[in-house]
Amino acid sequence: MHAHDRGFTDAFMTAFPDAMDFAGDRERALRSIAELARRAKDAGLLRRDFVLDDLVLVLMANRGVHAASAAGRVAASRRFAALAIEAFRASPDHAPLPPATRLAPAPPRA
Repeated sequence: MHAHDRGFTDAFMTAFPDAMDFAGDRERALRSIAELARRAKDAGLLRRDFVLDDLVLVLMANRGVHAASAAGRVAASRRFAALAIEAFRASPDHAPLPPATRLAPAPPRA
């Protein structure tokens, strides 16, 4: 989705700022993702030191993926997403992460 979007959401929000409750929708999405992350941690599938801001960071980085063609962007975006998913998996071989930086607006911690 990020590879195809390239600014649609930003343009839509700028043109129609009152069309939707973007802040409310974002907060509900963050809460749902935080709950999913909690359940994944409890199941031993997600790194214990994962925080919601890690996902925000990955989404921000994915937005910066560039390629010469749309197909190249999609392929690079998919590879980047797969690498991120692997990095988030629980594994005894993972070294601890550096401290998280707050990137999302007041998200619930996972």
